[in-house]
Amino acid sequence: MKFEVKPEEYYQIKDNCRAGLLKYLEKAITLLPRTDNPKILDIGCGTGVPTIWFARNYGGKITAIDTDNQALEWLRKKIIINNLEESVTVTNVSFFDLRSEPLYYDIILAEGFLNVVGFVQGFVKVIDLLREGGYFLIHDENKDHEMKCEFIIKHGCELTGTIFLDETVWWNDYYRQLEMDINSPGTFRMKHFFDSEFKEIESYKLNPALFKSLYYIVKKK
Repeated sequence: MKFEVKPEEYYQIKDNCRAGLLKYLEKAITLLPRTDNPKILDIGCGTGVPTIWFARNYGGKITAIDTDNQALEWLRKKIIINNLEESVTVTNVSFFDLRSEPLYYDIILAEGFLNVVGFVQGFVKVIDLLREGGYFLIHDENKDHEMKCEFIIKHGCELTGTIFLDETVWWNDYYRQLEMDINSPGTFRMKHFFDSEFKEIESYKLNPALFKSLYYIVKKK
């Protein structure tokens, strides 16, 4: 199968829609104490919408990792445009291949990462990289909530807060705009790039109740 490079317009549309959810990340960040020049790891950063937000609004040194090189190339362009080269380091690597010192990071962000690799498997490895007193921000699907809370506590951490995003949030702040943008006349020539997004929107319309998520704000003791 021929590999087809996605145009920048594709990533711009995705970024514009993803920005609608940043207010919930910002709300989660307000539950964290301020730290001078924190070391931050963004796992599965994609095109780095939260990464750029962190660099602009929170500061520190950010390591952003993902395995999608096209998405990372777009992130690198945005970093240059925003003069953030001193703040953000981008690496094309799987989290499970990441070589890092234990107890190194002050804040680790996982937007959907644990949903992909499994909450238990991912949490155990991530928490090893977090310093004592550091924070792990998890954005995960609304599933097995009680199990996750118990697991967090059993692994030497404190759940300091949660933020719930119901199905109306996902429609009003993401999917509605995404549907409008990918159906606009200007995107007709690249509609095939949005096949997975069309399927997501259709799945939402068939069963909106499945589209709920939670931010877990976790402190390592």
